[in-house]
Amino acid sequence: MAAIQLPEKAIFDRRVLTISNRIDSITKSNTMAGLLNSNFKKWLSNSSMSPVALTQELDTNNDLRISGDEFASLLGRMTGERPPEWVVEIVFSFVDANPDQGIPIDDWMAFLAASGVAIPDDLYEKKIEVTGNIAMLEDQLTVGEVFSVSVSFNVDVVAYEFVVTEQNTKSVVGNDLTPAAAMDRPDFDEFTLEIDTPGTYLAELKHLGVRLDSHSFIVAPQPEKEETPPQEATEVVEDEATEVQPQAVAVAAVEGFGGFVSTVETAKLRSDAQAMIAKAPAFTVSSQIDAVSRTLLGAGDYRNGFTAHCTDDSGATFRVMLKPRETPPQVGDRFDQSIALHDWDVALKQVVCREL
Repeated sequence: MAAIQLPEKAIFDRRVLTISNRIDSITKSNTMAGLLNSNFKKWLSNSSMSPVALTQELDTNNDLRISGDEFASLLGRMTGERPPEWVVEIVFSFVDANPDQGIPIDDWMAFLAASGVAIPDDLYEKKIEVTGNIAMLEDQLTVGEVFSVSVSFNVDVVAYEFVVTEQNTKSVVGNDLTPAAAMDRPDFDEFTLEIDTPGTYLAELKHLGVRLDSHSFIVAPQPEKEETPPQEATEVVEDEATEVQPQAVAVAAVEGFGGFVSTVETAKLRSDAQAMIAKAPAFTVSSQIDAVSRTLLGAGDYRNGFTAHCTDDSGATFRVMLKPRETPPQVGDRFDQSIALHDWDVALKQVVCREL
């Protein structure tokens, strides 16, 4: 017989209480049920068998269920003769089970406990406390800036909740329940956020309603652009002997996407990088997907979509936010299409784009 493994003791005890209340309710209105229950308790009390040994002897087909036929054999040992079917049905009603389908082993052990049998502590599943952490690279962000967040756990989880609240208004701007199937791993997940309203925010990581970790961050407004005062027109007199040089062609036009990324990387300030990005044209990239994360709080059409982490054939790395789709792209897939530049990730020194 397979080893008996019961739920955590607190969960098991609640099931025992439910069965005890059910037995009391049935035996109060059914004299025969009360007599059967009383005799069964006496037999168990006088028996020298442990609950595990008794169960192993009863479960003759090792399916971790006690069938009506198997229980009838036990009652036959108690009384000296095999009981009629209605007797078995009464006992099975104590645990709300059908004799043909049998009593699941958890309910059977709970029935024994409700009948006064002590259950060994080593049968209970050990309670594992779940802990988790939020990791964000920056605490100061700007409206519209796309940033990465990762969450991790000490054990595998079936799902987690990520809640983002604006602290001044107490308004919830994001509340996403993510199942394990949508996580990078059952104990780890990475995704991107984009907040479009200035404020002080609190991100909370929850598991089964219990808060595991929190992280505060500030989203500042976009800096105002300085207006350049108009310059007076001046007459330019060209020297006939001087050949007029054509204007320098933009790096983006000469060297393509890879060249533009290289130019942005030389920017000393994020504002300088964003200024270049704001003036950049759309590019057609030829790249490979290195990783995929989710875009939980992306703006507009990109909210709850996916973010592909790519390497262009020229060697430039970038992230591109994709619109929601049923099937996420896979690592190793090609990403060859047009993109619009959106933001600059200072921490990772990486451009963030949107698919067109």
